[in-house]
Amino acid sequence: MSIRCALIWLASVFITLARAISYKREELIPLYYNKLFSHRTQIPYKYATQSFVCPPYTHNNWHQKPRVESWLVADQDWRGDWLVQSDFKIAALSNTDCSVLCTKEWTLEDSMVAKDLIGNEYQVEWWLDGLPGATASYTNEINTRSYRVGFPLGQVKDNQTFINNHVTFNILYTTSYHDRIDIIGFEVYPDSFANGQCSRTTVDYTMQDISETRKSITFTYSAKLPKTAQNRWDMYIIRPDTDSHFYALINSSITILFLLGVVLVIMMKTVQRDQPHLDDNDFKIHDDIEDAVGWRLIHRDVFRRPMYGGLLAPLIGSGVQVLVTGTACLAQPGSIIRLAAFFYVLSSVAAGYYSARIYKVFRGRSWFLNTALTATIVPGIIVSSLMLDGFLGWSIHSSRSMTVKGWMILVSLWLLVMAPLTFLGSFVGDRQERIEHPARTTQMPRFIPEKRWYQSYTMSIALGGVIPFAVVFVDLDELLTSMWSGEMHLSLYYASLACLLLGIATAAVSIALVFFQLCNEDYHWWWMSYAIGAASSLYTFAYALVFYWVRTNIEGITSGMIYIAHTLLGCLLLGLCTGTIGFFGTYSIIRKIYAAIKMD
Repeated sequence: MSIRCALIWLASVFITLARAISYKREELIPLYYNKLFSHRTQIPYKYATQSFVCPPYTHNNWHQKPRVESWLVADQDWRGDWLVQSDFKIAALSNTDCSVLCTKEWTLEDSMVAKDLIGNEYQVEWWLDGLPGATASYTNEINTRSYRVGFPLGQVKDNQTFINNHVTFNILYTTSYHDRIDIIGFEVYPDSFANGQCSRTTVDYTMQDISETRKSITFTYSAKLPKTAQNRWDMYIIRPDTDSHFYALINSSITILFLLGVVLVIMMKTVQRDQPHLDDNDFKIHDDIEDAVGWRLIHRDVFRRPMYGGLLAPLIGSGVQVLVTGTACLAQPGSIIRLAAFFYVLSSVAAGYYSARIYKVFRGRSWFLNTALTATIVPGIIVSSLMLDGFLGWSIHSSRSMTVKGWMILVSLWLLVMAPLTFLGSFVGDRQERIEHPARTTQMPRFIPEKRWYQSYTMSIALGGVIPFAVVFVDLDELLTSMWSGEMHLSLYYASLACLLLGIATAAVSIALVFFQLCNEDYHWWWMSYAIGAASSLYTFAYALVFYWVRTNIEGITSGMIYIAHTLLGCLLLGLCTGTIGFFGTYSIIRKIYAAIKMD
């Protein structure tokens, strides 16, 4: 508990240091170029390095200007972010009607590149005061506006391509102390004007087309700073549909109550009943035969250490680590990855501790090997996934590729911080007393009777995964929409409630199915409790594939590989969490069951 409190305190310090900056009147607000991205291709490119954009005022090219980096760097590389300060002059509390950024001479190659990007529906993403530029949209059903990050690079009308060479900034602010302002919204409204105009003089105004004969294009901008009373990030987040969540909550609650009822019946038939002194050859058949046979007869084998326990213990420790990292969902959308990495590194202590405790339960002999596996298996998979993603980005000249500095920081955190913290936690866990079981294990394992087809491990895993998946289906759909469709569907209340329901459903299903397995005199429950808990991640991956084919417009083999790689990594982390929950829930109940009876 003290470790978790320390992590929460450090996170609060981290969030406090990451707050927005206040600006005084006429102070320049820096605007940063970031990237070009498309929901169709999922391949981002650096905006500042494009040959058709305005060159910098103080340097020969944008490569000479320093990149604005976070402390982690790897999070920006993974997202394809490449922040470079632009030459826009935006002053606090000062409107700008029309300013010329530059007049750029375009070559034939510039026209072809811009035309191809616009044809692939590429969006432009700029940042101001830690907020991404977004376009606002309105609907008839909802009397509020919602944001969609980015704005179109251009537009296609009547088979003719136009470049959006004018932008209007709508910077929303609230007043702070001593006449200073805090930026809480950054809207960008693009348009296309020919001949350097900044406004629509007529209904059918002339737009800036892209053709092989075009020699120069003028880029202009305007800025407005209206005051508002809303909070930072509020307008970026699309509020979920309360009706759909309400009905989903009712269905989930009924399912959870049914599962808890099953667990309660199991506990009443085992723990709360006064059990007589029994052995394997002395039981009353007429007294509810299923209470006398099955799970009671294997009391000498139920705590027999599992096969490949040296692999299960590191997975459980890594699952605890990912569960602690889930606290990062409390961060603002712009800092989730950095705070998640912060928690993941520090929670290596918890991973080593719980891995060592479980490994000691399995009577493992090599404390060092268990710790090394805990520190390398899951982090190695994550690094390998980032390596594959970076290689794909590098091969297609995308900004989504890991830089040398990003790799150095990532590997340094892994080898110089995470590994020592894992060994520290494992050292403390190994020095604790072994968890003693209520029943001794015999030297010879008991014969397991042949089971029917519906009692197989495959059926248990299939059934154990579908129920937790159904409980959080609505929230999962909103999460996939936020990740791959450019819309932020997020509610801390619904997200926390979904995680709680998922944890309860996973633990209850694992307990029920493992108990039924014990009733069939099958004592190989260690791995099954973990597999049943993790099974919901298989359904999540299957639905993500359906979502890919039906709900997204992603095109191309490379884009599909990026989608699958990211989805696999996310489902792996989800499986680690739910598998760990299923294991600990089942382990605690089985200990209570066999501690409440007396057998020879």
